[in-house]
Amino acid sequence: MARLTINRPEKRNAMSADMWHSLRRHIRTIDETSGISAVVLRGVGGSFSAGADLAEMRDPDQDRVEEYRDFAEEAVVALMELTPPKVAEIDGPCFGAGCSLALACDVRLCSPASQFGIPALKHGFAYEPVFVRRLAQIVGPGPAGLLLYGSERWNADEAVAHGLVDRCTDDVPAAVERILANLRGARESAIASTTAAIRTAPQFH
Repeated sequence: MARLTINRPEKRNAMSADMWHSLRRHIRTIDETSGISAVVLRGVGGSFSAGADLAEMRDPDQDRVEEYRDFAEEAVVALMELTPPKVAEIDGPCFGAGCSLALACDVRLCSPASQFGIPALKHGFAYEPVFVRRLAQIVGPGPAGLLLYGSERWNADEAVAHGLVDRCTDDVPAAVERILANLRGARESAIASTTAAIRTAPQFH
């Protein structure tokens, strides 16, 4: 198993450019390591991720802003394309880029304290098209519009109802461990074929 931990609690795990670089390096390591049955993505300090680092997104140097966006998109797409099944262990805020990270996972579990939103347009930014498509595929065009156009904030129950999250539970780590325990007993080839079939199936709303 591999665990990726977003660890910047003083900023509610907002993603800086350095963090996107670090995430991309870790993903590359996982991709090059054989025998990994699953990847768990989680945050620390009562937050999954508050999203992008707005200070970096508002840098007056537009070249640096574009670099930041490129780093973020590259890292999330790499996470999306990782072969092992990925589980998002969500607690607390999951906003903007945090939602992109969660949506890159195959299974998303959250706590009752979790909140979800994508306030990109509210802050004057465009949400990357690849993430807009992924969001719309998972929750449907209408709910995607509520999150993007309306900058709505959903609680855990609303996120489950719309399909953004698969389950809300009082003990997310325990629920994740049950999945991992099941995968530990499976052959790598069986996990790979199951994951490939799930990812190529039509999206269900």
